[in-house]
Amino acid sequence: MINNFKIYVFFALSFLVVDVFAQDKLLFLNGKELNGQLLNTNNFETSFKTANGKEYLIENFRVFSYTQNGQESLLYKYDTLEGNFLSEKDMRLFVFGERDAHQTYHSKFSNALGFLVGGAAGYVMHKDQAFIYVAAPLVYTSVTLFFPTSVKQKRLTDLQYLKEDEYLRGHERIARSKRTQNALKSSVLGMGAGFLISFLVNGSSN
Repeated sequence: MINNFKIYVFFALSFLVVDVFAQDKLLFLNGKELNGQLLNTNNFETSFKTANGKEYLIENFRVFSYTQNGQESLLYKYDTLEGNFLSEKDMRLFVFGERDAHQTYHSKFSNALGFLVGGAAGYVMHKDQAFIYVAAPLVYTSVTLFFPTSVKQKRLTDLQYLKEDEYLRGHERIARSKRTQNALKSSVLGMGAGFLISFLVNGSSN
């Protein structure tokens, strides 16, 4: 009886693994990936069903490639008339850089510093009734633009592209975008927290 149960478990896990690895995948030109089932594709658009059952109709100009049954098919084509100025090889490197930035880049230090800067500005703004500090999140976010981003090598599964310029450009584009958005969000949240703390501490004295 126990042996039969083990056999059932083995086959169940086998089918689960097969199902996971059999998933189709879309790789977008912005580096994002979508896993699920490819329903149909033509010269202009691709219909795709995600793992949670949602169906999408996606214009092909947004997609770099799709993978079905382990076989990749390229939708991107070098065409300067359509604005595709990079060769297929260079665009692959660029998209891979974007993809890795989506998956591995996290601006923890920038977020923490933004929260502190925003918190200090919010505290002083309430305490001194100086609403000029409301611009602090925008100022902090602008300052972060002067600093380059870095590739988190320890989080990458494949290091072979690190010397490729297009890969680094793609990674920089997404990493900088993520850091900028997070800097604004964290500093705004910090400002709200600082304002609230000042209200609780100094509110009765104003």
